[in-house]
Amino acid sequence: MPRPLWPLLSLLAIGACATLPKEPRPDAMARLGETTRVGAFRVQPLSVEEDSRCPENARCIQAGRLIVRTAITDHGRRIVRDLELGKPDVSGLVLDGAEPGRLAGKTILPAAWRFHWSQVRP
Repeated sequence: MPRPLWPLLSLLAIGACATLPKEPRPDAMARLGETTRVGAFRVQPLSVEEDSRCPENARCIQAGRLIVRTAITDHGRRIVRDLELGKPDVSGLVLDGAEPGRLAGKTILPAAWRFHWSQVRP
């Protein structure tokens, strides 16, 4: 008498639903929540903590700053730091680009953000 196939089929169906973790982007660019590689680091922007940059369509007395809360993974150890645009972190990472630029009277939606990092060599 043949054995029922439903247990085997259900296992195949469950296995098809499993997802493998996404590989980080290799280009040092990421959107909020995405992971990218910068040298040996895995970098993931979590949130924009401050965006006081001077809007592109305004005149300002000071440039302002952009601070991005960032998860940095190095050799399996994950830390979360606030990185400021253009300022090297103690790890040697630099948040060196952020898009879009700020415009007076406009809100930047979370899905629109793109960030770029580089590594400073001592």
